[in-house]
Amino acid sequence: MIERAVINAGPLVALSLLEKLDVLPALFGEFWIPALVYAEVVTAGLGRPGAMDLSAPQWRAHIRQAPDPDPLLVAELDPGEASVIALARTLLPCLVIIDERRGRRIAQQIYGLPVKGTAGLLVEARRRGLVGELRPMLDQLKAAGYFLTDSVIDAACQAAEAPH
Repeated sequence: MIERAVINAGPLVALSLLEKLDVLPALFGEFWIPALVYAEVVTAGLGRPGAMDLSAPQWRAHIRQAPDPDPLLVAELDPGEASVIALARTLLPCLVIIDERRGRRIAQQIYGLPVKGTAGLLVEARRRGLVGELRPMLDQLKAAGYFLTDSVIDAACQAAEAPH
């Protein structure tokens, strides 16, 4: 797996809900949270999942200002997703961690960036022995209102247990 990543708000909130933010430094030698995404989770999301956890000093050290995104990104994606892709493009090779389907598709198909979502991160964490069984965690996210289809949950659980 690529050792550098840029992470969007959705996966940060999901990992926080699971109390698994610590998988980020365990999985990546370097990971970044665009300043705009950080503000979205911590400032605008005050009192919501992720805000308190991410306000700790060890997470603030991973904030990085993203360059202005391409007009395509601004037109097609929300500001956080656009900043994740814009920052990742300056840090190649770099993994984009984003859950929203449209953002993932644009990152992969338009910019050629490798992409993982929350489920993919948890699969990798499971394979490395950093987390326990996947299904209870994914079910917990779904119960908390996080959009995960049963097919994504099933595929992630199979991938986590498959030899790699």
